[in-house]
Amino acid sequence: MTKQSLQDMLWAKTRNTLEHAEPNIPVMGIFGLIGFPLFFYVWAYVFPQPYENLGFRLIIALLSIPWVLYHRLPSHFKAIFPVYMILSCWIMIPFFFSFMLLKNDWNMVWAISTMAGLSLLILLLNDWVLLTVLIVSAYAAAEISVSFLYGSTTGYADFQLEYIPLFLFGIVGSIIFSHKRQIAQQSKISLLHSLSGSIAHEMRNPLSTITNAMGSIQTILPDKPKAGEHNSHYNLSRSGLISLHSVIDESSEIVTRANKIIDSILASMQGKSIDPANFKRLSIKTTTSYAINSYSYASRDEKELIHDSTIDDFEFFGDKDLFSYVIFNLLKNALHYKNSPGFRIDIFSIKGPVDNIIKIRDTGPGIASGKLHMIFDSFYTSGKKGGIGLGLSFCKRVIEAFGGTIVCDSKEKEWTEFTITLPDYTSKETEKLKKNALSEKKILVVDDNATTRTFHSKLLTEWKCRVDQAINGVAAIQNITDKEYDLVLMDIEMPVLDGDEATQQIRSEIDTNASLEYYLKNVPIIGISSLPQETGRKRSINSGMNDFIPKPLTKTDIINLFEKYFFSEKNPVIYETSPCLEESIILLVDDNTTSRKFMSIMLERMGAHVIQAENGQEAIECLEQKTVDLVFMDMEMPVLNGVEATKIIRSGKPFTRFSKFRELPIIALTGNTDSKNIAIVKQSGMNAHLGKPVSKDDLVSVFCHWLKDKTSESSLPNNHSTANTTAMDTLLKEVEKEQILNSETIEMLRETGGNELLEELIRIYIDDAQKLIDGIVEAEKNNDNHALNQLSHTLKGSSGSVGAQKMHIFATHLNHLSKIGDQKDYSQWVSSLHRIFEETIVEFENLKTSN
Repeated sequence: MTKQSLQDMLWAKTRNTLEHAEPNIPVMGIFGLIGFPLFFYVWAYVFPQPYENLGFRLIIALLSIPWVLYHRLPSHFKAIFPVYMILSCWIMIPFFFSFMLLKNDWNMVWAISTMAGLSLLILLLNDWVLLTVLIVSAYAAAEISVSFLYGSTTGYADFQLEYIPLFLFGIVGSIIFSHKRQIAQQSKISLLHSLSGSIAHEMRNPLSTITNAMGSIQTILPDKPKAGEHNSHYNLSRSGLISLHSVIDESSEIVTRANKIIDSILASMQGKSIDPANFKRLSIKTTTSYAINSYSYASRDEKELIHDSTIDDFEFFGDKDLFSYVIFNLLKNALHYKNSPGFRIDIFSIKGPVDNIIKIRDTGPGIASGKLHMIFDSFYTSGKKGGIGLGLSFCKRVIEAFGGTIVCDSKEKEWTEFTITLPDYTSKETEKLKKNALSEKKILVVDDNATTRTFHSKLLTEWKCRVDQAINGVAAIQNITDKEYDLVLMDIEMPVLDGDEATQQIRSEIDTNASLEYYLKNVPIIGISSLPQETGRKRSINSGMNDFIPKPLTKTDIINLFEKYFFSEKNPVIYETSPCLEESIILLVDDNTTSRKFMSIMLERMGAHVIQAENGQEAIECLEQKTVDLVFMDMEMPVLNGVEATKIIRSGKPFTRFSKFRELPIIALTGNTDSKNIAIVKQSGMNAHLGKPVSKDDLVSVFCHWLKDKTSESSLPNNHSTANTTAMDTLLKEVEKEQILNSETIEMLRETGGNELLEELIRIYIDDAQKLIDGIVEAEKNNDNHALNQLSHTLKGSSGSVGAQKMHIFATHLNHLSKIGDQKDYSQWVSSLHRIFEETIVEFENLKTSN
């Protein structure tokens, strides 16, 4: 070892000692500055000792001053403070106490004081070699000093042999414990350093991608304004804007993936299990290819060493990013030996009858057979520099979280092969994993029918979902804005507020907190109803729901919902198809020909008939001549701009024919969406605004809120002739021909929940139906058509859900008649209702007996 390297080593050791003692330095300084003079009076006057020296103590106390002022020392003195600390510490503790111990002839007081001082020294310093050197050298120096200063042999008059084992035990034991603590602390620091390096490695890919993304954005944006330029408007094409959003979305997704991996690693180190909430249905071929192409290779030649032969494709349940991390780790470990002769990595898949396999084999130096059983242990590194031994341990936790296993086989000096076994997507093991993932999902069931709510909630809780219930649209809106749900099952027809109207309010985000905007736009809402499928689907889509399912839902329906909205890699579109606008006439007012052409194409593809105008004056003339359902109005136009045109339209002064000038929805089109312009939009009388360029989703959102469904809600004939006595008699005769129970619905309920659930649903139905019938009787007596409409609607839904066929058809007709409002006498209907209900109860009782 050279002189320079020895100096470097000693300086590093000194710095480490300072880092360990640094938090306690000012406190120790205060203790020394006050304690040394104070104890002079204790040992001189309170408990007099044979020898005391105030001058010596004051010198020691002065040495403590730099310790007290440590954080305020000049930088040049602070640079050499590590050396000063050790030298002054040597004088203040081991030398001082040894000197006073010898001058007091090893009496009991100073033997104990010396032990206390040395214990303090051991706590302060963390290096056992340094401690040993300081203590031994200080005692020897004290012996020499006493002999030199006082010209006599040091006294051991009160020395006792018992002190030897006590001092050895105290000093040596404390040094050993301090050394063990030092090793543990250094291990923690080393682990944190390595972990930070590992996290830095995980962040390298996303940060590199984001850097490249920023470069892409700069190529899209107009040139940076030069100093002195004051032009505040710059041109950016629509394609350029789309590209910007694509780059930002991709960058955000990459950062999210990186954060997820880091969070999972940290959670794993804390002993937590991997969260299955984000597990999806994955293809092994697609996911492996993604991982191989996403890996951050040091050079192009590295990628050429990898041969992807995943021909057998299979599906598994897991997380794409975490699985990619497993592949990354195996590739990184293998590529450590890329310079070995003939090196290559082969990846291939095997689809089995129950379990499926993917293998990663490299032709590196292999692993000794005696070490194979340790490679998945935490902190085992197999000798590679810079590793912390967490990679393979975490990989094992990931694969086991997927319900699989990972093993390693190797032949020394030839190859190493990792075999990952994963359960098939349709296996029982995967079903357990799904239930674990679904246990964190919150689902809201909205239905005025208690029977249906209970049944659908039962289906969901069988999958461990957390279910809340709401009885109408108003309650649903309250629930949805108070909590964040992962899925909402919304009945379309309900009293107080229908489900489709509630969905329109939710999607429009009126009067909601800005923090809820993204959630309210994207929460999946599924329409459910006993309406004819075509009508139900149309109302669902037009209101902004994601999908429609006829009542009652089955087990298969629930599983399909989970697959589509929870387990699919592809995020479901908020609106599956465009709103049906066949009967809608849209007036598009814009002086820009290109903008009109672009929007017209989108609107016409949605089925709307589009009328165009170049300015506000043409728009006013058009409204007087033609029927229009909605207006898109540009803000800035020649002749008459959008703001002035809207004010004139709302006044109604130019019109003789057109009468809906106050109700007509007018939507502003503007490139400026700041608060000032929005305020102008509202003050002019416009209903809402869209920022240019307008996207399809923006249009869909507008139509779902401002255009109402123009189709009838029922397939029943919507004319007043059904209200006369002859028609009423005909309807009642038709009802009498119906079966009392629907056997298909009954069997479906039994297959889904068993006889126990079926009997519970029947009991709930009978109790609720009796209350509804009592309410209908009361409403008929009071000629309360509104109450009759709501009660018959609820009875219609609950009867259909539980399989009470005749009650369902009867309530459907009664509900339709109450909507028309011409019927005055419902006494015959109420009489029939009691009779049919009694028949239904008897049939349900017979059903129980037959079981």
